[in-house]
Amino acid sequence: MKTVHWLFAMSLLLMLPIARGQTASPEMEAVKRIQANVLGVDAHNDTVQRILIENVDIGQHLTDGALDLPRLREGGMHVPFFALWVPSYYHGAEAVRRTLDLRDAMQRVFDKYPDQIELATSAHDVERIEGEKKIAAILTAEGGHQIDDDLAVLRMYRRMGILSMTLTHTRNNHWADSSTDASNTTV
Repeated sequence: MKTVHWLFAMSLLLMLPIARGQTASPEMEAVKRIQANVLGVDAHNDTVQRILIENVDIGQHLTDGALDLPRLREGGMHVPFFALWVPSYYHGAEAVRRTLDLRDAMQRVFDKYPDQIELATSAHDVERIEGEKKIAAILTAEGGHQIDDDLAVLRMYRRMGILSMTLTHTRNNHWADSSTDASNTTV
């Protein structure tokens, strides 16, 4: 398996000459060699909202420059984390339902592009999927309000391939305080 390195910022800086239409430099060639031997990980993106709300097809190059499968490949991102983000004004069962809608939106992507992207639920999956030259998608929930104070919901999310959940987003919930919630109230 490729080794994870955090040379992303350096590779972006070294890619600027190519973005400006200049020829590849020795530095750029070095970046390409390094990138060929590392596992690119994008630890957070909010693309799923666009898939659900705007019916965006991330299998195609998007005209607005947002994240899509071609850009993930071009940028060397093998393992993107897709946040199933539900705004904290959704409460209880409504927040759970919205999470399920987002999970379903990602399933439509997996079903439409099985040769390009697959859900990864373990490190073994990441290795296998990346070895098959596909994108290994990790799903996350972005706030404890999305489980409606019910650990059974969290267990069901895990069975659906959602691997992590932040305790809070921007507001407190009944069992965790958000550092950004000045009101100190729960949702």
